[in-house]
Amino acid sequence: MSADVVAIIPARGGSTRIPRKNAKDFNGKPIIAWPLEACIELDAISQIVVSTDDDGLARISHNSGATTVIDRPAELATDTAGTAPVIKHAIDELGVDDDTLVMCLYPTATLTPHLVSEALGLAREHPDKFVVSVGRHRSPHERSLQRLEGDLMSLASPDHLLTRTQDLPQRYFDAGKLYVARASVWKARETMMEKPFVPFHLPDWAAVDIDEPDDWAVAEALHRVFVLESS
Repeated sequence: MSADVVAIIPARGGSTRIPRKNAKDFNGKPIIAWPLEACIELDAISQIVVSTDDDGLARISHNSGATTVIDRPAELATDTAGTAPVIKHAIDELGVDDDTLVMCLYPTATLTPHLVSEALGLAREHPDKFVVSVGRHRSPHERSLQRLEGDLMSLASPDHLLTRTQDLPQRYFDAGKLYVARASVWKARETMMEKPFVPFHLPDWAAVDIDEPDDWAVAEALHRVFVLESS
C-alpha cells in the first residue's frame, strides 16, 4: 500500500499498575481517544491503525476514528513484549511500502495535533533515522542522591559538590510518546534507539510518564491547563 504517513497505536488490554490503563477516562474520554483524534486532524496521516489484543479497546478505537484495527498475537501482548516487534507485525499485516513514514504513537500520548505534525516534519528531514520523542531531566544527574546503609544518603557524584547547577550538562530521557521512521528503517532495526536518532523535544507537560496512579492525576491536570484551557 502507498500512503504519506501510517500511524500505528499499540494498545494492550492488560496493565500491571493502572488497570485498564489504555481505556481509562482521561479528561472526559478514554485516553486512547486523544491520540486517535490528534491523528484524525492531520491530513498527512492516511491510515490510523490500532494494534490490540483487547475487544473493548478495539470497539473504543473504531468509535474514536481508527481506520483499521489489527488483532495482536498473544506473544506480542505480554508485559515483556517490545514495541518494535509490534509495529513491524502491523507493517507486515498492512503491507506498508518501505518508503512510507510509519509513526508509532502510544495510547497514553495525549499530544496535540501540532506536536504530532512537528514530529512528522522532522522525520521527513531525516528519512534514514528514527525520530524519538524526548523529555528533559529537570535536575542534573550529578545532583542525584544514592542510598547508603542506615537510611542515610549521599551525593551520587561528589566530585561535583561545588559545581553550579547551571554549569552541569542537560540530560534527556525517552519520553515514550512517539517514534517515527520509514517502514524500511523499522524493519531493519531491533529497537528504535539502537543507533543514533533524531530527538523530538517535547514540552514538559507532554513528557510526563503515566506509569503509576498518581501520575495519572498529574498528567490529566497538565493536559487541562496546557491543552484544553488554552485552546
